Amino acid sequence: MEKNVLEFLEKSAVLYADKTAVKDVKEERDFSSLCSDAQKIGSALEAQQIFGKTIPVYMEKSVLTVEVFFGIVYAGGAYSLVNPIQPKDRVEKILAAVSSPIIITDKERLEALQEMNFEGTVVLAEDLLNTEIHQERLRLIREKMVDTDALYVNFTSGSTGVPKGVVVGHRSVIEFMHYFTSMFSITADDIIGNQAPFDFDVSVKDIYSMLMTGAAMYIIPKEYFAFPKNLLDIMDSEKITTLIWAVSALCVISSLNSFSYKIPKTVNKVLFSGEVMPVRHLAEWVRVLPDAMFVNLYGPTEITCNCTYYIINNKNLDEKVIPIGKAFPNDRVFLLDGEKEICTHDTPGEICVGGNSLALGYFKDMERTKQAFVQNPLNHNYMEMIYRTGDMAYYREDGNFVYVGRKDFQIKHLGHRIELGEIETYISEIQGIERVCCLYDEQAEKIIAVFQGNVEKKNIRAALRKKLIKYMIPERFVNVESMPLTANGKIDRKKLKKNFFKGE
Repeated sequence: MEKNVLEFLEKSAVLYADKTAVKDVKEERDFSSLCSDAQKIGSALEAQQIFGKTIPVYMEKSVLTVEVFFGIVYAGGAYSLVNPIQPKDRVEKILAAVSSPIIITDKERLEALQEMNFEGTVVLAEDLLNTEIHQERLRLIREKMVDTDALYVNFTSGSTGVPKGVVVGHRSVIEFMHYFTSMFSITADDIIGNQAPFDFDVSVKDIYSMLMTGAAMYIIPKEYFAFPKNLLDIMDSEKITTLIWAVSALCVISSLNSFSYKIPKTVNKVLFSGEVMPVRHLAEWVRVLPDAMFVNLYGPTEITCNCTYYIINNKNLDEKVIPIGKAFPNDRVFLLDGEKEICTHDTPGEICVGGNSLALGYFKDMERTKQAFVQNPLNHNYMEMIYRTGDMAYYREDGNFVYVGRKDFQIKHLGHRIELGEIETYISEIQGIERVCCLYDEQAEKIIAVFQGNVEKKNIRAALRKKLIKYMIPERFVNVESMPLTANGKIDRKKLKKNFFKGE
């Protein structure tokens, strides 16, 4: 078994040297060039002494971004993609949390980055390629690395208003990808159509499937997902075979009757995750691609991509809700009610996960790590860490898990995990806001902000645009004279839901 993901890259660089590895709308690299460019970047960064450090990458997803990722790994560091589409305030909070001596960007984003509050050294990715490879120095770095070293840090929404960084190590990715690629038959013959941003862990499956199997990865620009015809054209022209997409991305195509324009006939695998897939949308995909494999995947970032899977066939399209399935090999997935295990059918419990797939914790946040990554209460004999997801599910009689919803106030919206508390934090900072409570209408797929105070709704929206990513801004704002309260003085969310949700 490998101990470093670079072994995937180096093996593919030998077996598939001249074969396309990664391609975007501007350029492409074969496996040999991808490996040598990563080593050039690694050689340049080695002089920056980044071993054991997390390096922010302020770039859009591209061929060059992939090379930068593995250049950082060659230099002994971990990478963290900081998406430029995020508001300045959020980017600065991530950079402050990482506290890196350097940041890597490209010429296109340099001006925007210079407006940020960052006191370290700004390094241009293009300049890093102008370096000779120092094989001996890279070898010495590799000798010091172990498989529990951090590989990447993905920042997600945090309830305190500060994004939280999930740290994932080499071992977790290596083990998961071995199972993932073999179970779903991803090979060197595949062309993966990348949809997910590189700060979203769905993209991990794209990148490392490519790296491990010799498959090609085509990076689809995010703009294409606003125009389904363009999206279908690129899938057709690039002969995409494999889609590992968020549910919301698949629904963009099926909801607009886009298959009447064109069917992507080369697609033979559709793996989706991020939220519950509406059966009517799934049925439309199955109708036009009857011979393709469809898989429902579940798993939070903290357990490295996914921990359960469910393969769909025509028989289970009659189900009202698509199960999240059963555990991946070597993942322990079970339900707890407090500290008691639930073994009976149809009884909801919190999804808990154990095994090598667990993340290393939250970046520079030991307190939060200790709250989420805990000793398995069912094991009284030795240390066994598990992750309590906060997601609720129940067992069906056939042993498959069925997702129910969130235990707390974290939601899945448009494929993204969002802490409603983070949105509330920013709204409460606005002058004139007295109290605020954010709710999620799952049926309408809308975030609702209920607030008390004398503030114009348009002013709240304007303030949030400077603080939050677009998909985190509530679709509806409701001004109330007073909030309903529980006996202990907290906002009564149940009463608010009854007041503002249809059918309740």
